[in-house]
Amino acid sequence: MAFAEMAVEQAQLIPSPVAPYLNIQNLFNFITTPTPLQQWAENVELASGNQLFILEDVTGAGKTEAALILAHRLMANGFADGLYVALPTMATSNAMYERLGKVYRRLYEDDHAPSLVLAHGARHLSEAFRESLSMPEAGESRKYDHDEETIEAVCSAWLADSRKKALLAEVGVGTLDQALLAVLPARHQSLRCLGLARKILIIDEVHAYDPYMNKLLQSLLEYHAAQGGSVIMLSATLPFSMRVEYLCAFCKGAGTEVSVLKKTEQYPLVTHFSSISHLETGLSTRQEVERTVTVALLDTVDNALEHIRQAVEQGQCVCWVRNTVGDAIKTYRLLARQKWLDKERLSLFHSRFAMIDRQRIELETLSLFGKESTAEMRRGRVLIATQVVEQSLDLDFDMMISDLAPIDLLIQRVGREHRHIRDADGTRLEHEGAVDKRETPVFYIFGPSASETPAENWLKAVLPGTQKVYQNVGQLWLTQKLLAKAGKLSMPGDARSLIEGVYSDEAQATIPDSLQTLSDKAEAEAYAKLGIARMNALKLAKGYSRDSAEDSGGWEEETKIPTRLGDDTVRVALVLPDGEMWRPYADSKNFAWDMSMLSVPKNSWLRAKEVIPTDVRSSLEKFKEEVKAVKWIELFPLTTELSSWYDKLMGWGIQKEESADESY
Repeated sequence: MAFAEMAVEQAQLIPSPVAPYLNIQNLFNFITTPTPLQQWAENVELASGNQLFILEDVTGAGKTEAALILAHRLMANGFADGLYVALPTMATSNAMYERLGKVYRRLYEDDHAPSLVLAHGARHLSEAFRESLSMPEAGESRKYDHDEETIEAVCSAWLADSRKKALLAEVGVGTLDQALLAVLPARHQSLRCLGLARKILIIDEVHAYDPYMNKLLQSLLEYHAAQGGSVIMLSATLPFSMRVEYLCAFCKGAGTEVSVLKKTEQYPLVTHFSSISHLETGLSTRQEVERTVTVALLDTVDNALEHIRQAVEQGQCVCWVRNTVGDAIKTYRLLARQKWLDKERLSLFHSRFAMIDRQRIELETLSLFGKESTAEMRRGRVLIATQVVEQSLDLDFDMMISDLAPIDLLIQRVGREHRHIRDADGTRLEHEGAVDKRETPVFYIFGPSASETPAENWLKAVLPGTQKVYQNVGQLWLTQKLLAKAGKLSMPGDARSLIEGVYSDEAQATIPDSLQTLSDKAEAEAYAKLGIARMNALKLAKGYSRDSAEDSGGWEEETKIPTRLGDDTVRVALVLPDGEMWRPYADSKNFAWDMSMLSVPKNSWLRAKEVIPTDVRSSLEKFKEEVKAVKWIELFPLTTELSSWYDKLMGWGIQKEESADESY
C-alpha cells in the first residue's frame, strides 16, 4: 500500500487543498477596477450543488477572469477540486495556458504544487508546456508569492505523457475535443470521465462550434451535470435558441425541471441556473469596451483598395479579413503590386502555413498590432488575414474591412477595431479616464451590392468562396440588410437585436424566395450533422454496454471517432533536398518534423501529388521507409521545380492565382 500511495502522490493525483476565496485582487492583482461582469461573479449568491452559468458580454469585458472568479468561489465552497478550460482551437488553448499559468496557483494553498496540463494534439510544440515539465517534483513544496507573474506551470510527467490522462490534472486547458471524447465511444473514455469528475467545466467561445460539435457539447453538458459537475459558458454572441438548448441539456443531466426562458433584449446577460433557482440578470459592460462604429458597404475591390490607400497615407494600420485562403492570397499579391504601399509593411496570415511559419507570423502579428504595439510599429501597416484573427487574439487595428460573413462573426471581427485606447498617432493611452483620440472608426463590409430582390447568384457572383464556407446565404443577406439599414454597429446596445434579427425563426421567414433554396439546403446539411452527432454520441442511460455505442459502430480508437466534422484536408510535411536524401523544411532544434507540417485541402493535395516527378516520388517513398517519424505522413518536396507550391510569406497554394474556394 505504501508503494501505491507513493505512486499516486508522485503522479499528482492527490488533490491540492483549495485556498479560500478572498477577493478579485487576490486572484488577479492587475485588476484595479473590476468590470460589471467580474463584480457580479464575485457577489452573486451561489446555490448548493451543481450549477450552470452562461456569461454573455462583449469582447474585452473580462469574461475569462469572471469565469475564474466563479470557479474559485465554487471550489472554495467544496463543489469542485479543479477545472478544465475548453477552447475552440489549439492556438487559443496555447494562449489560455500561458494566461492561466500566471494565476492558477492562487486557487490553491501556498505550500502545494497543483498540476496544470495543456491537452491537445500539438501541445508538445508549446514552449511554455515543455518548460513546465522540468518544474519541481510533485512532492516538493515551495511557497509562491502571489505577485509572481512568470509562467510556473507544474505538470507531472505522468500526466503529461498522454492526452488520455491529461484531464486528471487539477487544472487543465485544451480544446473542447478532449472533453467531448468523454461522451463518444472512444477507448479510455472512462478515464476522461474520471478526469472531469469534481471539476468545473469552463467552455469559451461557445458560439464558435458547428451543429455537429454543438450537439456533442449538449451531450457533454448532460453527462457533466449528471455526475454533479458545474459548467460556466462564455460567449460574446449567443442566439436565444442556443441558450435554451444548453439549459435543457444541463437540466436533463441534473434531473431537474427545465426552466422556461423568455426572449430578452438585455445584453450583456448572465444566466445562472441551479436546482433551486434560475436567474437571468442584465448587466452594463466596461465603459472602455463600449463602442459605436459606422458601417459602410463596399461592392468592388477597387473601392476597398482606395480606402486602404487613404488609411495608409494617414499612417493608420489596416486589416482586411477575407473568408478564404485563396482570396487572402490574391489580395496580398494585389497589394504587393501597389506603388503606394511599402511591401515591408504588408503581411499575410492564414492557416495554410507550415507550423514553424505560422508560429512566426502569429507572434509578429501580435507584436505589430497587439496591445503593446507602438505608433511606429503600426504606422502604415496592412494585414490581410482569414478567420484566424477572429478569436482570442488581442489585436487592435485603426481600420478594418471584412468580407460579408454571419453577424456573430462580424461582431467578433469588429471587436478588433479600436480595441485599446490610443492617441491620434496610435500611441496607447494607459492613464485612467483616457479617451481614444483616433477618428471615429468605420467598419467596411465587402460583398455584393445590397438588394431587396437578390438573384440566386447574389453572393456567388462576388464571393464564390464565401458561399462554400458560409452556405446559409439567407443569413448573410439578413446580416447585410440589418447593418445597411442601421448604418452603424453599437456594442453592446445592438448585439441582441442583431443576433436575433438573423437567427430567429421570425427573421428566417423573411429570406427572399430566390435565396430560400440555398438556405434550405444549408439547413438540411446542419440537420444531417445533428443526426451524425446523435448517432456517434454515447447513450449514457444504457451504461457501459455494446448498446450504448451501437449506432456509431462500437468502441474505437479516438482517431476514428471524430469530435468535429472538419473539411476534407490532408496533413503534409514539407521536405527539402539534402544530398541524395531529404530533411524537414523547418530548421528547428525541437520537433522539426512537426514544425514542417500543415493541413491542405484534399483536392489541392491530389493536384500537388500529380506534379511530383516519378523519380522524386520513389525517393520519398524510400525515405519514408527509413525514417519512422514520417512513415505514415504525406511528403511534399520543395525542390526548385516545385517551390512555387509553397512560400514562407504566402503559404500553400500560391501557384494557383485563381484559387478562391479554399476555406481558412
